[in-house]
Amino acid sequence: MGKRAWKFKRVLRNRYGRQIWIVANRRGTKGFFKFPSSQNRKEIRILAANEYIASSLAKSVGLPAAKVQRAKVKGPKGMKRIGLVSVKAKAKKLTAWKRAPSKAIKEPEIYVKKADLLAQVIPFDAWIMNPDRTNHNLVLYRNKSSRQYKWYLIDHGIALFGKANKWRLQKARKRFKRKKQFQFSLLSKKGKGLVIPKGLKRFSAKNVDAMEAMITKIESLPKAAIRKAIRSVPKGYLRKTEKQFIKKVLLSRKKRIRQIVGEFVQTFPQKHQVSE
Repeated sequence: MGKRAWKFKRVLRNRYGRQIWIVANRRGTKGFFKFPSSQNRKEIRILAANEYIASSLAKSVGLPAAKVQRAKVKGPKGMKRIGLVSVKAKAKKLTAWKRAPSKAIKEPEIYVKKADLLAQVIPFDAWIMNPDRTNHNLVLYRNKSSRQYKWYLIDHGIALFGKANKWRLQKARKRFKRKKQFQFSLLSKKGKGLVIPKGLKRFSAKNVDAMEAMITKIESLPKAAIRKAIRSVPKGYLRKTEKQFIKKVLLSRKKRIRQIVGEFVQTFPQKHQVSE
C-alpha cells in the first residue's frame, strides 16, 4: 500500500494545536492519521520510530496493537501532511475506552475478550516508557452479534524516544546515565508515572498473576525481537547511533522490569495496592 493511498475524511480531534484525522483507503479501510504540526523531518522520523517499534514489541509479547503505516494525506484546504496511520479494526462497533459502556470498564473479565491481557498493559508501557496510555489509546470493537468486545492498543507516539519535538540524543544519553531506571521518559523532567485508562489500576491489582506473566515475558524476550522491532522502522528514519541507543535502553529496562513495575505499583492509591 503506497504512501498516498489514504484520503482525508474528517478531523477526529483538534487539541492544543495537534490534529488527528480519520482517513480511508480505496478498500474502505479506515485509520487514525496523526502528524507533527511542524512537518519537521526530525519530528516525522522520531514519531514513526516510536510507533513502529512499539507496535512490533507489543506483538512480540502478545498484546494486540494497531498496524501502522507511513502516509502522505491531503487534508482540508489542500493541506498536505506527512505522518502515520494507525489502521482501524473492521467491526460494526468501535469505541475508545473513554466512551465504552460502564459495565465493560467495571467488569472487563465479563465483557472483554482476553481481559487478562489488559492487566499486562501496565508492565508493557513501563518497559517502553509510554507515559500516555489515555482513555483514547485503548480501543474496543465488536460486531453486533458478539456480547464481548475485542481490543487493541494505539498511539505510542511519545513512548521510547519520547516527544519528537524534544528529542536530543545527547540529552537522552545524559539522563539515561543517571540510572533512574524507574523514570518513564528519557527527556521529561517529571517522568514520575504513567497515564492509565480508567479502571485498569484496580483491574490490574486484582490480576497480579497477569502482571507477573507480562513481566516474565519481557524478561525472557530474546534480543532478536528487539532488533526486529528496531528494523521495522522505515529505512532512513533512524540513525545508527539512535538505533544503538534505544536498543541499549530497552535491554537495560528489560533486565530491571520487575523492579521498575514494583516501584510504580507502590504509587497506586492504597485501595489499588498489589498485595504481597
